[in-house]
Amino acid sequence: MIFQRVNLVLLATLAVAGFQTGQALSAAPALPVVAQFHWLGLNQISADTNSAQFLKVWHLPQTAALVNQTLDKCSRWPAGGATNAATALLRPLLDDLVSSESRLEIRALPNAQSATGNFQLLVALRLPAARVWTWQTNLAAVCEDLTGAHPVSTASGWTLAGANPVENVGFSRAGKWILISLGQGSAERLPAFAASLTSNPAPSSADWLEADLALARLADVISRSASPSGAAGWGELGTLNGASIARLFSVISDFHFTVAGESGRLRTLGTFTLEHPLTNPLPAWEFPTNLIHQSLSGFTAMRGIDAELAAWPVWQKTRFAPAPDQMFFWAQAGVPFQTYLAAPLPGAGNQLHQLAARLVAQGNPWLATNGQGNFQWQTNPPGLMWNDALIISPFLRPVTVNQHAWLLGGLYPLNPGDATSPPASLLHSVLATPNLIYYQFEDTGLRVDAGLFITQLFRVVFHKPQLPPAAAATQWLKAAEPLLGDSTTEIIRTSPQTCSFARRSTLGFTALELHLLADWLESPQFPHGLHTFLAPPKN
Repeated sequence: MIFQRVNLVLLATLAVAGFQTGQALSAAPALPVVAQFHWLGLNQISADTNSAQFLKVWHLPQTAALVNQTLDKCSRWPAGGATNAATALLRPLLDDLVSSESRLEIRALPNAQSATGNFQLLVALRLPAARVWTWQTNLAAVCEDLTGAHPVSTASGWTLAGANPVENVGFSRAGKWILISLGQGSAERLPAFAASLTSNPAPSSADWLEADLALARLADVISRSASPSGAAGWGELGTLNGASIARLFSVISDFHFTVAGESGRLRTLGTFTLEHPLTNPLPAWEFPTNLIHQSLSGFTAMRGIDAELAAWPVWQKTRFAPAPDQMFFWAQAGVPFQTYLAAPLPGAGNQLHQLAARLVAQGNPWLATNGQGNFQWQTNPPGLMWNDALIISPFLRPVTVNQHAWLLGGLYPLNPGDATSPPASLLHSVLATPNLIYYQFEDTGLRVDAGLFITQLFRVVFHKPQLPPAAAATQWLKAAEPLLGDSTTEIIRTSPQTCSFARRSTLGFTALELHLLADWLESPQFPHGLHTFLAPPKN
C-alpha cells in the first residue's frame, strides 16, 4: 500500500495551497474523525531489514522518474493550477512527504454549506531542523500567492485567513514536528494535535503505515467536493470523482489497516465493517475443478456475495437471477489472454440466450461506433460470442459442474481436453481456513506482464488512447515486473458484518491494482480520473 499512502499524504498536504470558493462556517465543538494516518517515512523504512526487496523496486531509475513526475504534477495542482512561483516553492517540500515520518487527520464539518469547506485537515511532519524553516517560509509564500491573503506571525509559526473556509491555514512547530492545519477552525485544534504526538507515539511494532478510515463519512466528504471539469460521463473508473468514490465505498464502513515488512515482504493486515451482513451461513465451497487449467498464474475464489452482487447495477443489467453465492477467476501462464471466470447459475443456458438477444439488438449498434466486433449467439457449443475483437475471443457459455448449471466466461478459447485439477495445495489453502470469504493468489510479475497486453488491447478495441509505451508509469511497470513475487490475499468473516483482511506481497498491490495505479498517475487531469478515459484521442 506504499504508493497509496504517499499520494494520500501528498494530496492532503497540498490542500493547504487552496481550493475553490465557498462560504465561511463555524467549527463545531466536536467533529467526527473520518481518517487518520501514520506514515513512518522512507528514511526509517530503509533501515528495516525486511525492506530489501521493496527497496530494490524503489531504487529503480524508473521508480525515481515516476515519483518525480508525480510530485511535479502535485506541485502544479493546487487551486486548479498553481503559478510558476508557487510551484517552484512547493516542489522542494514534497520530497519530505515521502522520506519523513508524518501523521494526518481529517475531520468532517456537519451541515457544511460549501462543497470545498466541509472538512478540517491536520498534518504533522517530523523534519530535520534544517528543513523546518524552509517549510515555514515556502508554505507561507505559496499560500499567499494562491489566496492573496497575508500570513500573520504567531509565537510558533503563522496563520492565514483566506476568503473561503478551506483557505484558513495554520502553521506551527512542536519539537521536531511541524504542524499544518486547513479549514475553518482547524488552527484551534493544533495544540491538542501537537499533544497527541507525545501522548500517542508511533506503534511499537514500527508499522510502515497505519490507517483508520470511517469510509462512509470520508466518502461523504469527498462526494461533496468539487468534481474535475471535463471529466463527466466516463463512469466510476473514468472520473474517480467524489460521487463515484462514495459509491465505491458504500459497501464498507470502518476500515483499519497496517502495512509492515515481514520476512522480506510486505504484510498488510486490516479489519473492516460491512454496511450489510453477508449470507449466513456461508455456502459451502463448490470448486469447478473440471474447468481449471494448470499451470496457473492467478486464482481467485469468493463466496457469500449474492446479496451484494444482486444490488450491483452492472449485474442487474444482465438480468441473471438468482445472483450466484460464489464466483471463481483464474489465469493460465502462457498466452496473456487465458483468463476465465465461473459461477453457479441455475438455467444458465436460457438466461444466457436471453442476454445474447438483448446484446445483439442493443449492444451491436453501440459497438459499431464505440468499439470493435459484434455479439452473436453460437449454437455448437451454445454460448454468447464476441466476434472480431482483434486477437481475443471473449465468450460466455453454459456448462455443467457437479451436475449443476454454471456460467463460464473467458477472453480466449478454453480447450476442455487440457483441463487438469487445480493444485491440491491451492484448494487446501481455501478449504482449511474457516469462514474464508475471499482468497486470491497470483504471480504478480506474470500478471503485470499479461495485464499490459490485455489493457492495451482493450484500449484499442474501445477506441481509447493507449497508455504510451514511453510513459513513466509504463516504463515503471515493465522495470518492476521481474522483481515482483507472488501475492496472497485472504478475507475472513469474523461476524456477519465484520471481516479481517491479510495480504503478503512485494509492493502491497496486486497486478490489477498496479495497472489502475499506473493509469491514474498518467491521467492528464491528475489527481482526477484515468489516462484511458481523459487523455485526448490520438490523431
